[in-house]
Amino acid sequence: MDSEIIDAVTGWDSAPAERGYGGLRSLADDGFSGAVVAGMTWGFMLNGRLLGVFDGTIADFDDESFEAYRAPDPSLPLLYAMQETGGDVRAQYYSEDTPLNDANSTLSAGGFTGYVELSENVLSGDYYTVYHGGKSMSVAFVGNSSRLVTGDEAFELADDEIGIYKVYDVDIDLVEIPGDDGDDASAEDDTTDAAVGGAAGGADAESDEQDEPVSDTESPTIERAEANGGAESASSTPSADTSNADATGASATEQTASSTTDTATQVPQAESSTDDTPASTTSASATTADSGSKNGSSSDADDDDDGDDVFSAEAEWRNARSIPSLDPRDSEGESVKDRPGKGRRGKQGPKRAKRSRSSSTQNPSKSSTSNGSSSSPSTSSKPTKPTSAVSAGKVQSLREELASVKSERDSLVSERDTLQRERDEYRQRADELESRVEELESELEDIRAELDENGVTLTDRSMPADEALRGTNLFVRYAKKSGATLEKAHAGQAKQDDVVENLRLEHHTTFDVEGLGVDGKPYEEFLHDSAEFGFAKWAVTDLLYEIGQTGNRSSLAGVFDSIPEVDRIELYGTVSIPIDEGESESRRFDIIFRDQMGNPLFVANMNDSRDPATYSMVQQLINDSKNVADGNETLGSAFVVTKSFFEPEALEAATEETGGGLLSRSKRKSFVKLSRKQGYHLCLVEARSGEFHLNVPDL
Repeated sequence: MDSEIIDAVTGWDSAPAERGYGGLRSLADDGFSGAVVAGMTWGFMLNGRLLGVFDGTIADFDDESFEAYRAPDPSLPLLYAMQETGGDVRAQYYSEDTPLNDANSTLSAGGFTGYVELSENVLSGDYYTVYHGGKSMSVAFVGNSSRLVTGDEAFELADDEIGIYKVYDVDIDLVEIPGDDGDDASAEDDTTDAAVGGAAGGADAESDEQDEPVSDTESPTIERAEANGGAESASSTPSADTSNADATGASATEQTASSTTDTATQVPQAESSTDDTPASTTSASATTADSGSKNGSSSDADDDDDGDDVFSAEAEWRNARSIPSLDPRDSEGESVKDRPGKGRRGKQGPKRAKRSRSSSTQNPSKSSTSNGSSSSPSTSSKPTKPTSAVSAGKVQSLREELASVKSERDSLVSERDTLQRERDEYRQRADELESRVEELESELEDIRAELDENGVTLTDRSMPADEALRGTNLFVRYAKKSGATLEKAHAGQAKQDDVVENLRLEHHTTFDVEGLGVDGKPYEEFLHDSAEFGFAKWAVTDLLYEIGQTGNRSSLAGVFDSIPEVDRIELYGTVSIPIDEGESESRRFDIIFRDQMGNPLFVANMNDSRDPATYSMVQQLINDSKNVADGNETLGSAFVVTKSFFEPEALEAATEETGGGLLSRSKRKSFVKLSRKQGYHLCLVEARSGEFHLNVPDL
């Protein structure tokens, strides 16, 4: 893992996580976005999907505890997963020629998967836009403090910058969590697309969540209303037979009384105890409307082919009856319109009908008033039955709440018992595992002892080569400060063999090297065999004498005079470059030679490939080293080191930059001139069979 990514991720907020695959599945179910770390193994998750596992395999999480870090923005785990996966540079553009916004439109339309990095020749920060199936998210690290900016603001900042941006094509293969009965691979890819789209604010995915189907309880009401021509009776019941002419008078009277009683039952006590006439009038109106609906649709409904009057009539009927409900089910938050038939009096159900009959029976004066009979003043002033209905509703509500609480209590008790059993099982399992660990540790010690006797070194864990070098610093030290040193060699007072014997290149790491293996070797053996270490040793022991013995002390003074000042050598580090208003930005190099104050003396980039060093490699070093030299007068030289050879175009780039060639009158060889007095040497070095040769300039 890249150390900068590690530093960034470990600064995120921690998230609670169980151990093993179960912990991963729990995070997946919660739609977790961030990073998970088990020992040296890293994984990145986006909305519950595991984007990749690095420096290990998914098996490293099996029954292991791990750390989870929640990302401050979903773009970060996707970006880091792509950076660690690695990809191909498909294109490189200069923003003045090809604006970033134009490239973004093309990549989005083409369903691109990968990311765009704008960092080269950009002073203000590093900018990224990450894509999956054309959906994109943007993130930026601005200023010397690498302030995090995401979303549209990050893209707008990037679009305003001038610099070189690269397009990386990266394939993301989702990792299946063992035991996870999820969807197939294609569904997972769709989910990842949806996750990116949702994080980027895609309007379509939000719209889909709001388009819910009409409930089963609502559609029959609409269908019945349409079937009856747009206005169903407000007082009829499903069993009413309007075709029976003999029962017309009695039915109408019974409907009027029932409607009046039912309406009065719904009126609060203060209203119904004063005057019952409005309720009766409303009931009569509803009956009249019902009769009209059965004999034909109204003229307005006939004129409206789209059936708008059906819904208008329904809305008017509901508004006319917006009286507080006394149904105990309604007191718990269930809306009348959410239950089938509650908007029409003909669909009240047996309980409401029973209550209406009971109310009519227990309050004769109320019933007689509804049928047009007069009542005495003393009778009409008595409280009506809605008070009892309210009390009954409260009792019913409390009973239902009590039953719900008891059910929840029983569920919690059962869950507690289950957790206690699981706890006991885990404790027993932990004791067994602890005993097994002790046995394995004892066996390991025996194996170590046996291997030591045979001269074999055993490593406990491994680390990628680039990560191991990135966390390493070398220090120039001496066995005896009074002995042969680089300062004395510079003054011609010490022999090379004496300096080599007295000089020590000590290493310091940001990690524990005990039992660490890199590329199948113990760490120290790997380090001493690396090209980076070999070049550093050559530069501080051999190069000084090669320059002096060939008479090039003056022509390569920037190199010759800086070698005795080397105190620390940083591998895969950065050099800060001051910019306006007290801020700075950084440039990355494979090797950086520094003095005691940390000032850069030499910078170098390595080409480990068997392919020759190219023009772009040399030009990249020239651009970056110029920026460093402008802000640091201590820079004496910049090196390009290759394990193969340099292409002719690469050599021409060095010659053009330094003004070299047959007609050059400069006394300083391969010198990049920044001003009349300031500049540095550009050196090209070839490394073969563990030996290093200065190709440019020719000594």
